[in-house]
Parts: sequence; structure tokens; C-alpha cells
Amino acid sequence: MAYSLNRQAIESLVARARTVKGKQLELADEREAGLRIRAGERSATWLLCARLRNGKRTRIKLGSWPAMGLSDAREAARLKRNEVIAGVDPNELKREEARAAVRAAKAQRKLCDVLDDYERIKLSQLRAGADARRALDGKRGLLKAFANKDIATITRGDVVDAVRKYAERAPIGANRSLAYVKAFMNWCVDQEIIESNPAATVKKPSKERTRDRFHTLDELMEIWSAMGELGYPFGPLFRLLIVVPMRREEVAAIPLSELELEPGGNADEAVWTLPASRTKRANALRVPLAPLACALLKEAIAAPERPKDSPFVFSMTGDTSVSGYAKAKRRLDRIIQERREKAAQAEGGEAVSMEHWTIHDLRTTFSTLACEKLGADIAVVDRILNHVATATTSKIMRTYNKSELFEQRRQVMRDWASLLEREAKKRQER
Repeated sequence: MAYSLNRQAIESLVARARTVKGKQLELADEREAGLRIRAGERSATWLLCARLRNGKRTRIKLGSWPAMGLSDAREAARLKRNEVIAGVDPNELKREEARAAVRAAKAQRKLCDVLDDYERIKLSQLRAGADARRALDGKRGLLKAFANKDIATITRGDVVDAVRKYAERAPIGANRSLAYVKAFMNWCVDQEIIESNPAATVKKPSKERTRDRFHTLDELMEIWSAMGELGYPFGPLFRLLIVVPMRREEVAAIPLSELELEPGGNADEAVWTLPASRTKRANALRVPLAPLACALLKEAIAAPERPKDSPFVFSMTGDTSVSGYAKAKRRLDRIIQERREKAAQAEGGEAVSMEHWTIHDLRTTFSTLACEKLGADIAVVDRILNHVATATTSKIMRTYNKSELFEQRRQVMRDWASLLEREAKKRQER
């Protein structure tokens, strides 16, 4: 029923509504068609009930009582009714304005804020998520210079320039970082944060090729000897990477809990149980440890420089595993070069620098020498390196052959360690 609304009627409605829980009371104005006031426990609102051109009925919010008085409400109702008559849906206009505001807010977001969301939603689910974040805006991240920039204003030219500068100091690293940037920007497009990926058509700055560098046995023992000058943690760590040719991060982050150096009091059965969460292939692996490997691990555990309460074999902080490999590798290279120069000077010749090599090349060296010097089966070597069974061309074999070849691996690892010990002893006796 419609009433000629006045202040007394409205206040009476509001007072009654406050006493009725869970319900709303409403009065219609007889002077202004469609104008109504609806009151609940906490508030009262002016509404206009109207029929759109498509025949649908709609309610349009005009304002709140008492901020909007009766006369203002009637005037607002007339203006909105005129819009409806003209074919406008005021509620749809309001929704579109809200959507536009959301789009504008997204478009003006700082890169660092978007990266925080990306890490929380996406990278936290990935095993290499932390590496990806560092590559994006870490200390040397490709996008670090744009951290406080509106992400929507980052252009293809910005990315190209950043990639070019990065490639000047780390060509292959620039390729990897560019891949992380492309993945991040694609995610931003999917989330409607940006309209297009500015890195989508940026090409890798450097051509990559498969590394085939490996050391001769003499060269490997030269490196082994030089590692002895590094001290803890990198001396025993790098030597362990020769004796146990697993991936660098897998060895460097060994916690004590993964090691059984004397299971059942038998040192010959020493084993390192590497969980799936720490392997590249996401597969758990039991790694047999030769006596030489156990000796290196015990040396590291007992090192005075190692924090005694650390859960890690190799750590300088106690809370985290060791880092700073590049600096240690440069130091190792200097030791090798200085030794060569000293030897050349004593012989009256000129020192020849060692060909560039990386720590990862130690795995290739093991694979090559184990087959050449020890006659090891390549399938066993594959298992030691924790590769997919590349030794066979059969896809079925690679898929279904899950054999650990544990005893075969143990024998090869013992033979490899014995070879290293014999060669190291020969070098000392010269």
C-alpha cells in the first residue's frame, strides 16, 4: 500500500524495523511512483522500483535515510526514472563502473606486488619456485629494475634491454631468466592483470649447446689435489661431488638425517637415502657410499668451522645449507693456475691454463671414466647419475624398468673410489 510519506511515517517505520529481527519493512510513496523506503535492523534505504525496456523489473538504490531526505529521494527517483525511460539500466551502469574500477586497480599494480601474488599462488607449488622468484626480481633478477613500476607499463623494449644487459655477464643465465619472465607474464595475462605478454616474442640472447667437457684422469686428480686447499665446506664438498657424482644441490644440502654411515655397525653398508623431494626426477634413491665418501662426510661433520647444531653436513650459518659456489669455484681455479705457473717456472717453461670447466662437468667425467677405466655398464652409470635409462633406446624399457641396480651401483662406486685413492696416492709419491 502507498502512503504520502512524511518524516513521522518514516521514523515510525525505522523504529518498528529495529524491533523485528531478520525482516525488513517497506513503505511506498503515493506521490512518486515506484519510490519506496525499506528499513531493517541497522539501516533504511531509498529504492526506485521500475520496469526496464526489456520488461524486467528492477530495484535501483537511491541513497540512505536520513542522509538522503524525502524531497531529495523524490528528486533522485524522477531522475532515475527518466534514465530508465531512455533505455538505460542504472544498475548495469553501476556494475560496469565497478568492473572498470577493478580493471584500473589491476592495471596500476606494482610489479613487486604482482610477483608476491605469483609466488603465493603459483611458485609456492613448484619445486623450483624459489629459483624462479630469484631469477625474476632477486639480487640479479631480470626484472629487478622494474620492481616498483606499474606492471602494465612494462614494454617489450624494457624486457629486451634487460635481457641484453643480463646476457653481457651471463649469456646462458639470461636464457633461463627470460624463460621465467615469459612464464610469469603469461600468468599475468591469464589473471587479466595485463592484456598481453611483453616478453612473448623476445628471443633468447644466446645459443645453447650440449656440454661435452670432461676431464682426463690426470686433470681430475690435479683438481682433486687443489680442492684440498679450500678447507671446509668446499674442500670436502667438491671432493665428495667427484666421489659421489650426484647433482650439486643434492649433495650440498645433505642433512644428517639422510645418512647411515654405519648401519647396524657395518661401515661397508653405508647408504645415503635421497628423498624424492630433493631429486630432479622427483624419485627417491638409495645412494651407496664407498669408504672414501664416508671419510669425506665424517671429515665435514667433524670440521671445527661447521656449526655443531646444524642439521646439514655442509653449512656456515647452521640454519641453511652452504651457498657461494661460484666464489669457491673461482678460488679453486686460481689455486690450479698458481700451481701450474709455479711448476712451469721451475721447469723454465710457460704455464698453460686449464680449459674452462664447471662443477657439473664432474658428472660427465665420472660417466666417461667409469666406462673407459672401469668397464662399467652404462645402464648402471645411468642409475648412479639418476638419469632416465638413456642407455637403452627402448621407450618401454625406459618407462617400465624401475630396477635400482643397487648392488651393481655399489660395486661401481667402490671401484671408482678405489681408482681415485690409487691415483691420489701416486700423485703424492711423485
